[in-house]
Amino acid sequence: MNGKLKIGLLGCGGIAQIAHLPALRKAENVEFTAICDVAEDLLNAMADRYAVADRYTDHYEFLEKADMDAVLLPVADGFHAPLSIDCMRAGKHVLVEKPMAETVEQCEQMLQVSEETGRKLQIACMKRYDPGLQFAQKFVAEEMGERLSVSGWYCDSMFHMDYVRSLALPLQGSKDKRRPEGGPRDPHLGMILGHGVHAIDTIRFFGGDIVAVTTRVTRKSQGINSSTLLEFADGSCGTFQLICTIKMDWFEGIIVHGEGGSIQAQIGFPYFYKPSEVKVFDAERGEYRTPAAPDSDPYERQLEAFAASILEGRAVSPDAREGLADQKVLMAIHASAQSGKRMEIV
Repeated sequence: MNGKLKIGLLGCGGIAQIAHLPALRKAENVEFTAICDVAEDLLNAMADRYAVADRYTDHYEFLEKADMDAVLLPVADGFHAPLSIDCMRAGKHVLVEKPMAETVEQCEQMLQVSEETGRKLQIACMKRYDPGLQFAQKFVAEEMGERLSVSGWYCDSMFHMDYVRSLALPLQGSKDKRRPEGGPRDPHLGMILGHGVHAIDTIRFFGGDIVAVTTRVTRKSQGINSSTLLEFADGSCGTFQLICTIKMDWFEGIIVHGEGGSIQAQIGFPYFYKPSEVKVFDAERGEYRTPAAPDSDPYERQLEAFAASILEGRAVSPDAREGLADQKVLMAIHASAQSGKRMEIV
């Protein structure tokens, strides 16, 4: 390899247009070599915009003929498992959008194929590549000592699409786009898989394995409020609140208290490309610390980390095992909300 990982894009929908296509063009250790989408008009529009000559409407042909080592897969949730498996069996490493899949069973199959083929599978939880959160997580992992509580919240804003319209080029659709089969899923489950996965992965990034959850849900005309008690493997506990939507700005964050101090982070809207506002309290020194991080693109940093891991033979993060662990928590939250019972995670 020439110091750059050759990556092809499979899927040109909204999140690809907003975040992944710009990241593919900017990432320093990536060579963007090919692009594929079933909708030919959308494919050509994005391929022309980003000057990619090698383009395909059939993903089998894409996997067979394109000059690439890995595939970036920002497609609908229902396609995550089958397309990731096709890519890995074709010898390609995969960076797949969150959630890892729609079910725990699909995630287990993806993990199995990753292990069988030796192809790396990374889940696109890009908040692990927020410099502010990385600063705070390093303190928790190396200096805080025993954790007491880990809590997070993720509240989607009524201004979500206003943000998108102000930050991105107009989204292009196609009458030929393909959607997964099946009817609409339960709104709470859709909210958990679409939004909650980010917060749960961040909470696990700071707090480790979650072993049980108890969830209560409030549904009103203006939205859904999902509140969860979290129990961690190390004996600490915390809470997770997920609301879609709130009548104010985007509101997301995490707070951790422990033996050696505390951290608090206010996480901004992801397309602002601005690190989280972080404050670390070091109890031993009796002082607060705040990182001086420049504005940055977490999608670009995520892609560069994925490429570096493959080029250098290191593990990706979050990998298939962590994606499976996230999925188990998400499905347990939904099951607890439906049953009203505490759900253990195994």
